[in-house]
Amino acid sequence: MDSSQCFGFGRRTANPVAGTATRRDILRFAGASAAVAALSPFVSGVAAAQAGVKRIRLAHPAPTAHGWHLWAEQFKKTLEDKSGGKMQVQIFPNAQMGNERDTAQAVRLGSLEMGAIGVGLMNWVPEMSITDAPFLWKSRAQSYRAIAGAFGDDLRKRALDKGFILSGWTDLGFRCMTNNKVPINSVKDMQNLKMRVPNSKAYIAMMQATGASTVAVDLSELYLALRQGVADGQDTPPSVVKSNKYYEVQKYVSKTDHILTTAYTVTNPKFFDSLSADEKKVFLAACADADDYLRQYTQKDEAEAYGFLKSQGMQVNLEPDVESFRVACAPVIEKFPDLFLPELVKMARATPA
Repeated sequence: MDSSQCFGFGRRTANPVAGTATRRDILRFAGASAAVAALSPFVSGVAAAQAGVKRIRLAHPAPTAHGWHLWAEQFKKTLEDKSGGKMQVQIFPNAQMGNERDTAQAVRLGSLEMGAIGVGLMNWVPEMSITDAPFLWKSRAQSYRAIAGAFGDDLRKRALDKGFILSGWTDLGFRCMTNNKVPINSVKDMQNLKMRVPNSKAYIAMMQATGASTVAVDLSELYLALRQGVADGQDTPPSVVKSNKYYEVQKYVSKTDHILTTAYTVTNPKFFDSLSADEKKVFLAACADADDYLRQYTQKDEAEAYGFLKSQGMQVNLEPDVESFRVACAPVIEKFPDLFLPELVKMARATPA
């Protein structure tokens, strides 16, 4: 089986790690991680000692408290356990292998087996911008169902066509607005703020719709940009504000929940094709387990993060006028059909909430 035949956890398959995966399965990978706990090691300790160990390098540009690293650690734990040590993972955090774009390029070329990235993927797969459409989802559950369904199938195929296997869908949390200038109670308070955005047309369009000006800064450089005043503020999930210590360089935070941050773990297709059928099953199961683990962690951490930020001296607004943001951002999706493909918007919104 190659990568075009083997990636997926099917909506129609009761056990996603049992049997032979089909080409359609590769386009359906995401979400179904319940079967992971039941998966037994496919090689014994003796067989693993006799066989060659396959090593996987997984890089990301974030600190070790970030969700990408938590995903990587859970993936490593599950993969090494369920493979009986036959497959081992080495994690490179803190931009040791470069920023998001560097990481994605390395995975695409095969100099890295895996990488965790966000908007950097859109340099090659611009259609992935749809996951950053403002107020696209009514709930997390809706987004998870869409990722596991036709919406996710479409994006997985587009990514594979550009040289990436979407092996993980990481929920990094609903985004909030932070800044150093004024409390943000409604969208009108965004006027005259210079807000950092990722290097993404989708984020730039959304932020400009609120009335703010923008400056593109990579996540690995954001703390310094805020400290030096390159930007007045930024928007990331509260858990990222916490893990990356932006509370040290920001005064105000508002719970706007304008985008559910969806990032990705990508795998080099040639590496995946080099795995045996059993190794592929364990690899897929470990990815799904890491997805599920991070989803649960993120929801819990998000709920606790605002209290933590308040304890660190930030002024926290848990009830801003979200509707004013929704109204201001509504035209963005229709105005940029090249970023937010209408057929993908339709599939996303048709998914049960």
